[in-house]
Amino acid sequence: MFVCLCHPFSDKKVKEHLEKSQGRARVGEVYSACSEGNKPNCCQCLETLKDIVKTHNNTITA
Repeated sequence: MFVCLCHPFSDKKVKEHLEKSQGRARVGEVYSACSEGNKPNCCQCLETLKDIVKTHNNTITA
């Protein structure tokens, strides 16, 4: 599914980025990486992205 329509990227791209990252992730860093350095326009995608990142971070052992 598409997470962002302004700078199109999917949940698959987000999950691929998170798999490569070391440790906990930050929403802004994930957005930037998946949108090729762009900043959010309408911000409608941020809640979905926050949920994906939160799920990822909750699976990281401290």
